[in-house]
Amino acid sequence: MTTSDTITPSRTTPLRLGGFHRVSRVGGRDDKLRSPDFAKAAVDRWIESEGARLLDWRVSLDSSGAKSDEDVELEELIRKVESGELDGIVVAKLDRLSRLAPRRRLDLLERIGQERLFSATESNDLATPEGRMVRELFFLLARMEWEKAADNLAAAKAAAIERGAKLATRRPFGYRYGAGHVLEPVVLGELVDETEGIATVDEPAVVVELFELRSTGASYRDVLDLFEARSGRSSSAQTVAYMLANPVYVGRVEYGRRADTRLVKDDAHPAIVELELFELVQSVNAERGAKSGRAGGVGGRPTSYLGGIATCEACRGPLARSTNGHGRGAYRCADPRCARRASIGQDVLDSYVVDAILAWAGPLADEAVEVELAARGDRVVAEHRLAEGRRLRLAWAEDVERELRDAEGYRAGLAARDRMVEELEAAVEACGEASELEVAKATLRELLTGEPGDELELDELRRLFRIVLESVVVRRTPSFGAPASERCIVRIAGATVAPESSSSEDALDLGEKAAA
Repeated sequence: MTTSDTITPSRTTPLRLGGFHRVSRVGGRDDKLRSPDFAKAAVDRWIESEGARLLDWRVSLDSSGAKSDEDVELEELIRKVESGELDGIVVAKLDRLSRLAPRRRLDLLERIGQERLFSATESNDLATPEGRMVRELFFLLARMEWEKAADNLAAAKAAAIERGAKLATRRPFGYRYGAGHVLEPVVLGELVDETEGIATVDEPAVVVELFELRSTGASYRDVLDLFEARSGRSSSAQTVAYMLANPVYVGRVEYGRRADTRLVKDDAHPAIVELELFELVQSVNAERGAKSGRAGGVGGRPTSYLGGIATCEACRGPLARSTNGHGRGAYRCADPRCARRASIGQDVLDSYVVDAILAWAGPLADEAVEVELAARGDRVVAEHRLAEGRRLRLAWAEDVERELRDAEGYRAGLAARDRMVEELEAAVEACGEASELEVAKATLRELLTGEPGDELELDELRRLFRIVLESVVVRRTPSFGAPASERCIVRIAGATVAPESSSSEDALDLGEKAAA
């Protein structure tokens, strides 16, 4: 038994305590209150000997200790300690708490502190070896069991991911949960789940349409409008942005935020979106996001040569333009979870890639070609978007099979595309009359090394880079400021840069494609 000097002796007012006792299994026993009675008697004797006050007494019956959400009585006492209504919690024996779920015990100790937890039959003096030993053993037991449970849970999660299960409660739009919690595409007219019932929308087809629309450079707002029209659901631009960046649509499942512990399984379930289309959309997301200062955010026109084109060696994700600590432009891996995020100065990478292309072209880089320069870039951009909108509208209108499968959804989608085309036509009209195109002589070197005069020229240069470059991969190096030759791998026409391997026809065609 403890003595009065085991509790804070300097207190001038009695301790206000709440008592707690847990009975593992009552079952059909007639003496189900016997254990709580004995525990209460022990606590009462201790309270009297210490001059404390028992303001609240809670008993948790039929509690196995395996679930934290059934400790309603204990939670109420913890809240009263946190609010200052009680000075602590007293139990008949600490083993009543040691049988709680490990995480629950740790939560208790972290929230009220070990100095506010008292035992009626064991030492509470944390200043003595005996008292410290009892509490230390209590902590060690809790930590040991928690780590064991955590390890078992981690192994279970890894096994689930390996077999292709999606560890999430909400299904991604376009998928439903099949056997073993593995995703499978929603089928029109079949059961989605017990809550949602039968699918009335061809969700996988809607997903593909959203990715196709975004790949043309459409804003998240435009994609959101299409989603709401096709699905009949209200949503937000943020939700659409997450959907367009979710690798679940190419058959991948992931779990965990930290790159070094994240669980990943490719080909875990049938893909809805082709990998090429998905990667194209990620490039658009990265480049538009760079304009707004965040990867994947709602952005505007392209602001760099290689944003969304260059990729990170570690995660194969796109690099987005950002600003470094000195206020200068830089390319950086767009995935904050990447364990080795690549980054490089914007001018450094631009110059290196341009030099690589010019070296590949050789003397033909200075061959003059005819280039069409538009005096009104805004109109050309608007006309390009209108052409894309009309193409999407025509493709939808000609999809007879879709109309037969889902007539209502087909009509809604067609109406949405009609509105989109009308808006794009209004945007072209607002640009005014088209200007005459000026034909000028230019060389490939001039195209690549000249300063872009407006967004149209930057768009055209990026189109040229996509035609010429097979890949631009940037790696993170141990030394800061390493030269680009040590950090970048540039592949052109199926091979790494090799000037002597250039083709006259290929080089002559570059300038023409840049102006096309």
